[in-house]
Amino acid sequence: MYGRRAARFRVVNVVLHAGVIGLAFVVARLVLASPLAAWLATLTFALTPKAHPIAVLWISARAELLMSIFSLAAVAAWIVWTRNGRPRWLMAAAGAYVLALLSKETATLLPLLLFVTPRPQRPLTARATAVVALLALAAVIYAWRSHVGALTPLSGDVHYDLLTPLTRWARSARNYTSRMVAAPLGLVAVLAIARLAARGRFTVRPVRRESLVVAVFSLGWMLVFLAPVLPIVARSELYLYLPVFGVCLLAGSAADALMRGIERKGFVLAAVGLYVVALGAYQGARGLEIHRDLVFSEKLVAALQGSADLAGREGAVVLVPSDATTERFLQDSIGGYLHIVLQHAFGSERLTGAVQYQGTHPTSSGLRLICEYRLGRVTLRRADPLT
Repeated sequence: MYGRRAARFRVVNVVLHAGVIGLAFVVARLVLASPLAAWLATLTFALTPKAHPIAVLWISARAELLMSIFSLAAVAAWIVWTRNGRPRWLMAAAGAYVLALLSKETATLLPLLLFVTPRPQRPLTARATAVVALLALAAVIYAWRSHVGALTPLSGDVHYDLLTPLTRWARSARNYTSRMVAAPLGLVAVLAIARLAARGRFTVRPVRRESLVVAVFSLGWMLVFLAPVLPIVARSELYLYLPVFGVCLLAGSAADALMRGIERKGFVLAAVGLYVVALGAYQGARGLEIHRDLVFSEKLVAALQGSADLAGREGAVVLVPSDATTERFLQDSIGGYLHIVLQHAFGSERLTGAVQYQGTHPTSSGLRLICEYRLGRVTLRRADPLT
């Protein structure tokens, strides 16, 4: 729609991300007991570090943003329907689920989450029938994918193979879970400190059934959107973009409980302000870092296209970073995908290659080029044969 004008692509991603945050508040308001809890849960979700800048700045993250919007819309419409809303809300939930699944397969298990939405008023049989209908829609979509030759969990691709060792599932779950809890725990911690500073007492209240339902729904949210990516070998912060909202719901509920009975609100405002500044600054710094990597990628492609050593050449190419800074930019921006960058730069597969990072086995074959990034410019020069 806008060719190489990356700014317009980024603006659309920002708008989509804002839509995700807005719908997250709608879902939080439908799930949690108070507007304050919903606001705190949404604030925590919006300030989640790493995942959100990636979702906005990566081209490949557009599918994640679309899937998240449609998934949140599906859950919101479903909750309204279960509370004796009109049938059109169920139709809206089904349509949003189909769009979410067509955007990205991570939404596949969403119907299972609908069984545990809080405070339903429709009978279980009606809700179970609707969930079965949604699963039937998912089966139709996967049959369609298989018919046209697209990947499915039965295609044998490594990224779709569910028969991976349980150790990989456990390792991925441990890594992702540890990364999801930072922002939610931070909110609870600063408010607990504010309560102590305001000399508020911690009172132990009996756990109500409604709180247990919210906890089950929150943990279910995390599992439903995280489980499809656990078998994948490579890990990406992007996979945490939507699952972390489940943990944020728990944090919002806990934070709301901590704030009850505090008369000196100044401590609370100061704690929340400090929380926003700290995580906001980190998220902004992370976004600038990703932006710098993207700028480097653009200059690297231009340097490859303008290299006299690569003009008309075929075969393998080995890039050797000239210093630690250049190596870091290469690792963060293209990793092990130099061959794809070369295909993009020259519009063909006549060139392939790799980057020789520190600690990796030296590649003996192929044209060796020294890559240097200095003063905002990427330069390539043929390496000394004795290097």
